[in-house]
Amino acid sequence: MYKLIFFDIDGTLLTDKKRIPDSARQAIQDLKKKGILPVIATGRAPFRIDEILASLDIQTHITLNGQYVVHKGEVIHQNPLSVDSVKRLALAAETNKQRIAFCGSDEILGTSMVTFGQKGLLKKMIQRVPIAPPKKVMKLLMRYVGSSKRVKPILPHYYEDRTIYQCIIHTTEEYDAFYQEAFPDCHFTRWNPYSVDVISKGMSKAVGIQKLIEHVGIDISETVAFGDGLNDIEMLQAVAMGIAMENGRTELKEIADDITASPENHGILKGLQKLNLVP
Repeated sequence: MYKLIFFDIDGTLLTDKKRIPDSARQAIQDLKKKGILPVIATGRAPFRIDEILASLDIQTHITLNGQYVVHKGEVIHQNPLSVDSVKRLALAAETNKQRIAFCGSDEILGTSMVTFGQKGLLKKMIQRVPIAPPKKVMKLLMRYVGSSKRVKPILPHYYEDRTIYQCIIHTTEEYDAFYQEAFPDCHFTRWNPYSVDVISKGMSKAVGIQKLIEHVGIDISETVAFGDGLNDIEMLQAVAMGIAMENGRTELKEIADDITASPENHGILKGLQKLNLVP
């Protein structure tokens, strides 16, 4: 009998329109009625999932790609990046003229208000506009896309007296080899063409899962996980039943135990029904 079900957020629980289907919401409530614990497992920072946790009434979550784990309001695991690693990452990004964001548990600060690849997405949107928008409109758009909740401009060396769990570098794939070679103490995961997550070497959602099951006394054979991205690979490999979304990365689907439909096509509900966990 499965007792813990882990859910990634973006591309797994959330559709392309950034909403959770009613079928997934009901399925999660049905799990709880059976005494099965639903857990969020995401690369997002804790404060960026507040609304989702509240709407689903979930109190257990693995965030920052396994760097931060909370069970029923208690922080049971945290693994920040070293100050030295953060300092060197900041210097490398500056040298490469790239933006970098620093993720704490309750805030994100960056070298630009435009973070998480939003600038690249904005450019794609603008390319679809038949007439070039005026500069004033462009500035307003750039300010809007970069005004994510609690994302602030960085102050020089601010990270030296803050706890940083993850960095996000605004960089293209051509720099991947450089960063991996220059920072053997870090683990890099690309999650879109414009951005890469950086956490401590050896860390992943799978490590967060291990910390959680040790804390609650549940065996790994009693776990299931749903995911769609490259940062879900270790998680799906670690659990007893790893389920990839149909819209997920090919690399993930190749190692998954099963593949379910996309969020839009009720993939969470269908995956849980196939395991006879919900009606």
